[in-house]
Amino acid sequence: MKICTSREEMLALTAGWAATGETVCLVPTMGNLHDGHLSLLDIAARHGQRIITSIYVNPLQFAPHEDFNSYPRTVQADLDKLAATGKCDAVFMPKTMYADGHATAITPGGAAQGLESVARPHFFEGVATVVYQLFVQTGAQKAIFGEKDFQQLRVIQQMVRDLHMGIEIIPAPTVREADGLAMSSRNGYLDAAQRAAAPALYQALQAAAEGLRSRGDNDGVDEAGRDNVEQILATAEAAVLAAGFASVEYIALCDADRLTPITRPHGRRAAQHADEKGADERGAAGCEGMVLLAAARLCDVRLIDNIRV
Repeated sequence: MKICTSREEMLALTAGWAATGETVCLVPTMGNLHDGHLSLLDIAARHGQRIITSIYVNPLQFAPHEDFNSYPRTVQADLDKLAATGKCDAVFMPKTMYADGHATAITPGGAAQGLESVARPHFFEGVATVVYQLFVQTGAQKAIFGEKDFQQLRVIQQMVRDLHMGIEIIPAPTVREADGLAMSSRNGYLDAAQRAAAPALYQALQAAAEGLRSRGDNDGVDEAGRDNVEQILATAEAAVLAAGFASVEYIALCDADRLTPITRPHGRRAAQHADEKGADERGAAGCEGMVLLAAARLCDVRLIDNIRV
């Protein structure tokens, strides 16, 4: 497993692999690796012959009041975990990501609007800019992104499509602890009591998804559809707060592709008719094409999660 600390070193390595016809897959991370990250390597191994894992804590995606300085940096432990998988061919840990005088950023629209951008208005600009740099500086043909950060996944897919970048984005399912909590580096911030309460976010999403699925078995759109959706989301929010969360930033039902808000889900048979005619831009979608997304704070720790409906 080779460690590359510069763009030149990294590209020389990938050029050699490309010359022999090997497909290179990138697994981007900010380090502090857990089993969720390592599962991305398993997926990468099914899609290419060479795997690069990047470790870089990107300052552009942190606001001044956020945890850039305190974000866990566990480089040696990360390298040991990657080596133990036997699947990582190179680790890209650039000493410098942005050149002196760097003044160019990618500002995504579309899928980047709303949800995470409300509380973190510059987050996706930082994400899109660093991911673009990682694609350019590694020369990878494919990249693996987890569905746990669902909006981020859609933003990256949109950027690649809009800019004709020619790299394939492969989604990876969320990896969870035994009690359902989505694996995240920030889970390490939780104390024992907070950790015990944390699974309530996913449990609330599960209950809401089941309520929406049950509703979706009706044929057509009933007049009370909007009220029903709002009630299901309100019930989910109340459950999260009752579990001890300090606040809920959002629990939203969205179209799974465009991430536009949904207020009136069609019934399952009506969804087919809607797909044929074209759903309202922000109003209606078939139940199979929906996702519930949530962000909530457990004391000072911000957790996000999602579930397909």
